[in-house]
Amino acid sequence: MASEVDFPVDSTAVGLTYSEYVPGFVKSNPGLLDYVEIAFEQLLHTPDVGNLRDEIPIVLHCASLSIAGNSPPPPALAAKLAYWVQKTGTPWLGEHLAYVRSDGRYRDIAEHDAATQAAGALEANFVLDGTPFNVGYTVSPQLSPPILDRVLNVSAAWEKQLGTRVLLENGPVYFSMPGSTMTQVEFFNAMCDRRPEARILLDLSHLAITCANTAIDPFDTLAAFPLDRVVEVHLSGAREEGGTVWDDHTMPAPKLVFELFEHLMRKARPRAVTLEYNWDANFPENIVINDVARAREIIGNYSPTAELA
Repeated sequence: MASEVDFPVDSTAVGLTYSEYVPGFVKSNPGLLDYVEIAFEQLLHTPDVGNLRDEIPIVLHCASLSIAGNSPPPPALAAKLAYWVQKTGTPWLGEHLAYVRSDGRYRDIAEHDAATQAAGALEANFVLDGTPFNVGYTVSPQLSPPILDRVLNVSAAWEKQLGTRVLLENGPVYFSMPGSTMTQVEFFNAMCDRRPEARILLDLSHLAITCANTAIDPFDTLAAFPLDRVVEVHLSGAREEGGTVWDDHTMPAPKLVFELFEHLMRKARPRAVTLEYNWDANFPENIVINDVARAREIIGNYSPTAELA
């Protein structure tokens, strides 16, 4: 396994996702954060960002493995990921429960303006020599037994290859994926039942978005998750547009998300909670400071020595 960041074992560390303002924020607010979470894809494009490891511990996040997909990343990309896992000393790798890449086998029936938004959009992203089509990491996969089998096999294989734990993150659900026979919560529970080693990155903003878009109760949904498997938590903003609630990291986490975090802390002991305020290079620093304090207050209200409810 990769060398582990030295997080306290008796509390929950608080971190911030990398954006352009973060290095200056870390310098001007020494000791405020326990770590910074950096996307692997950021390091691919601007490797110098990895130098932040000299200032503060790094947790690595990823949106490239296509855990639920049928098209794995190319070997060169996997090798770069393995390099950064070792270089950063990340204690785990967060990755989305998503398919990210498609092999294009259904291209003919999917290619229409409603899906591509432009006549040539798909052509620009999918080369007919078999290059996978990148559909992004926020599209939920089909939640069904065959996909569960794939996720179990692929996540175990990546943990072995990378030498670190891979935490699977719940994505925001914007629509019911055709062919699904499980809810997202049922899928995560089945995954944890079948693989004792499985661990979760629970995005509470994604959970709230999913519940708003599918008209279910967020607190009941949270309670139904296998909370004992949650290692890291994400908090971020959201916005409503066109009758749908969308993920939005330019906005602070709303009251509901912090209430969900408090409910989680009553039941579980995650190792870390990350504020994902990374889509705005000029995100207000006073909001970050206030929300870090808010998260720490919630954490502090639940003694690690107290009996979990």
